[in-house]
Amino acid sequence: MAQVLPLRMVDCGICQLESIMKVAIMLYGTRVSPRFGYSQGAMIVEVSGHQEIRRKTLETDDYYPEQIPVVLGKKGVEVVISGGMNKHFQDIFRSQGIQVIWGIIGEANDALAAFKDGQLTPGMGCCPEGRRPRRRQRRFQGRRYLP
Repeated sequence: MAQVLPLRMVDCGICQLESIMKVAIMLYGTRVSPRFGYSQGAMIVEVSGHQEIRRKTLETDDYYPEQIPVVLGKKGVEVVISGGMNKHFQDIFRSQGIQVIWGIIGEANDALAAFKDGQLTPGMGCCPEGRRPRRRQRRFQGRRYLP
């Protein structure tokens, strides 16, 4: 009977296992959609390290905004990049296991390049503390009208 030797992994330097991540950027034309509910489509990009592997566009005109996170989750998207997004939609994305980067403004290709360079991170947004309450202005303060 032949003796079975345990397998040993040898690092040859050629074979590197890197995980492939799917990133969705909500689009309004060629730019990042300023509000999630008004997006015209989603650019789904497969990224490995700093390299783009594959890119395709998903038209979102046939879906309600509440359906888009479910559809992206079924496609294996792990991160979504968008402009403004209210907490309701953020919670729906997170329930699908999708990390949210919101509050991003600019061209979609620039946002993708910033993500690949590590400049955009999940949980990032333009207002991480939330909106400040608006001060209520008093009308005609200090003015007196004479009869």
